[in-house]
Amino acid sequence: MMPGPRNAKLADQIKVILATTIDRRVKDPRLGFVTITEVRLTGDNREATAFYTVLGDDEARAGSAAALEPATGMLRSTGGQQRGMKFTPTLA
Repeated sequence: MMPGPRNAKLADQIKVILATTIDRRVKDPRLGFVTITEVRLTGDNREATAFYTVLGDDEARAGSAAALEPATGMLRSTGGQQRGMKFTPTLA
């Protein structure tokens, strides 16, 4: 099923917010050069799945994944605050 235009626009906005927040607020030394490639939302906008790539080898990818895991809550709350949403989607 194709996402609606409102759903796609929200996914794009979340993608930009995540990329900016990771760049400016995640200060983990394990974090490598991360690029958010896509954000997919469920039809009811309750769950968001962010896809990313990491420049480097397997060690850099593993370190970046380990750095992003504890930052998930902060990324979710920042996204909700910036979007002014009533319900902020869970982030995976």
